[in-house]
Amino acid sequence: MTIRRKIFLLAGILLVLFGVVVGALAAIQKLNNDQIGNIVGYELPLSRLIAEFDVDTDRYELIILRLLRLDPVSPADLQATNSSTRALTDELRRDVATATALLSEAIQDQRYQAADRVELARIEGSFKYLSRALENFLAVGEQTMGALADGRREEARTASLGFAKFAQAFGPDLSEIRRSVADLTARSTRAVLARQQLDTHLSVALFLAACGIGLGISAVGSTRVVGGLRQLVASTRAIETGAEFVPVLIRTRDEVGELARSFNRMVEELRTRERIKDTFGKFVDPRIVSRLIGSGADQAERRTLTVFFSDIKEFSSIGEQLTASAVVNLLNGYFGAVADVIHAHHGVIDKYIGDAVMAFWIPPFSAGDDHASDACLAALGQQDAIAALRAQLPELTGMRRNPPKLVARMGIATGEAVVGTIGSATARSYTVIGDTVNLASRLEGINKVYGTSIIVSEETFRLAQQVIEARELDLITVAGKTEPVRIYEAMGRAGELDPQQSELCELFASGLAAYRRQDWDAAQAQFESCLRVAAEDGPTRLFLERIALLRRAPPPADWGGIWRHSEK
Repeated sequence: MTIRRKIFLLAGILLVLFGVVVGALAAIQKLNNDQIGNIVGYELPLSRLIAEFDVDTDRYELIILRLLRLDPVSPADLQATNSSTRALTDELRRDVATATALLSEAIQDQRYQAADRVELARIEGSFKYLSRALENFLAVGEQTMGALADGRREEARTASLGFAKFAQAFGPDLSEIRRSVADLTARSTRAVLARQQLDTHLSVALFLAACGIGLGISAVGSTRVVGGLRQLVASTRAIETGAEFVPVLIRTRDEVGELARSFNRMVEELRTRERIKDTFGKFVDPRIVSRLIGSGADQAERRTLTVFFSDIKEFSSIGEQLTASAVVNLLNGYFGAVADVIHAHHGVIDKYIGDAVMAFWIPPFSAGDDHASDACLAALGQQDAIAALRAQLPELTGMRRNPPKLVARMGIATGEAVVGTIGSATARSYTVIGDTVNLASRLEGINKVYGTSIIVSEETFRLAQQVIEARELDLITVAGKTEPVRIYEAMGRAGELDPQQSELCELFASGLAAYRRQDWDAAQAQFESCLRVAAEDGPTRLFLERIALLRRAPPPADWGGIWRHSEK
């Protein structure tokens, strides 16, 4: 017998047992609900109404008698007493009417047993007597109040003696009605408690029967089931520890056998997924592969990130000097060196475009706003790696004499971009697109103009200024954009500039400020001082050329120092 059939057999037996007991419990619960409904719907409200009736009649009499003791009786006292007695009169009549209606409804309610309905009828008769006595009682009060209102004080005293006639009705008789209602409530409560105890006994009996039947059947079929499951557990642990996986033996055709087959298929699928990850991790960043495998390939979102472009200076002329294999060796060595640095700083390599590298930094790979800092530190680290790679160029290129010069220019921009899978239905790429990407590409190219190695955008510098040393270069518009962009040259890690570089930054900043004021003489003097500190400084030479040009063709008064770059 399969586990399925065993479970159905056990479930069938338990369901029959449950059905019998649930039916009995439902019948008992129906009786309990009826009796609790009677207690809540009739008996407790009646007890409350009788108690209120007792209190209100006493209050009515006391209010009038208290007024009689006043001498003289002021109009204000008389008015207050009249108001109180009218309110009590309305409340007493309302309570009597409500109680009478409840008793009449309760007598007709089939949830009550015959003996209880007889008792309710007796209470109804007593209460009708009280309701008639109430009107006479209220008449005594009205007579007394009328005499007081007319100033007949002695007549009012004589009339008030009529309250004594109702001592029996509103005393012992009312107490007897209250006791009868309380006894009826007590009997109902005891009956409910007794049936609840029966519910408890039946529930315990059901539990014990279910335990006995369940344990008996479980003891019969557990040996083979547990044996198969233990084998599955052992295989799972082997996978967790990385040990060689041995397929689980399928010994039965029951559900455990199906589980074993599914487990073997799952392990095979995991192996396939790992092979996919290992294979495509060489073409796409392994972290991206993991996300695509886990969440699906179709995803795109707008995020704030940092984009990086780099390009080897004059690579075309270098390639003309090398054989095809030497070019491949050079690029592989270069890409390997820079890729290690990018990955070490949490970057994602988007693509290789010839000799260019495109990468980006984005949460969660970079925490919070650290993507700009990580990108700048990665750029500086790549420059160090390229400097170390130059010593290996003779071996990589086969040129023992006059090996090519390897210089990389880099551009970094921070802003919003769309990141995700983009492409056709048959070929897709996980990449980033947008103005930020275009700006990073333009900044990489503008290095040619300024003679620099790393140019970063203003937003990148703002987020990374705690970890890098940089100098402001210019305020420019690049091709494809009309808004000016403030650009900076990343010169080193924070605190690592030598005195000569620090002096160069200060002199250049002063020259740039004078340049923007159109104070050409002061600007030229500061930039010439820069050349005395660093004779080959590219940005300084560029600004000296610009000053000569602007002297001949001065810009407008509202120029603002913006320089337009049109090169692609």
